[in-house]
Amino acid sequence: MSVKAVLRFVKYKITRDPDGERTWRARCVSGDEEECGAESMVFGGDEDPTDWMAEHAKETGHTRFERTYKDYALVEKVE
Repeated sequence: MSVKAVLRFVKYKITRDPDGERTWRARCVSGDEEECGAESMVFGGDEDPTDWMAEHAKETGHTRFERTYKDYALVEKVE
């Protein structure tokens, strides 16, 4: 039995959705046996979690953080 297939490659362009919200957050992952786990609130700009990390480090001496950035994307077919 012979099977024929036609493959068509389609290009897509991915861009940030200008109407979508962008958010930043930080979480402390310092600790030997167990992570601290303290989390910042969700912020609408990248400076706020940086300030939160600096303040947390000053108060606790913790120096390792996970940063999370979230946005929305649009996918468009390129002709």
